[in-house]
Amino acid sequence: MGNSVTNIGGVLSAVTGTIAYTDSSAVTIGTVPANAQIVDINIDVTTAFDAATTNTITVGKSGSAAAFVASTSIGSAGRASVATTGVYSAWADVGSYDVPVTATYSQTGTAATAGAARVTIVYRSPAP
Repeated sequence: MGNSVTNIGGVLSAVTGTIAYTDSSAVTIGTVPANAQIVDINIDVTTAFDAATTNTITVGKSGSAAAFVASTSIGSAGRASVATTGVYSAWADVGSYDVPVTATYSQTGTAATAGAARVTIVYRSPAP
């Protein structure tokens, strides 16, 4: 009939990890399975990062630190917005292999003495 709806299937899952001001290199948040679709990325700053000039985070993968979220300000506690920094075209399908997702903290000016965030990647697994 004309009102039938196709079930595209899939299950929503999430991986969550933390990053702190002391992390000087990329931190692996978790692995998103092959052919999954990222539906949301949340960066929850639990303790404001306090480097003197800039405090930013990127979310990506090996070889591309900002593949999923470009430089996003994390100088204040609360949920950081990825509305303008999300690389949404890369969220549609992570590709044909499992992807370890990373978060990278960057700072400029006087070094930070505080800062912590929780990064969550929500994704839809492909239908079986």
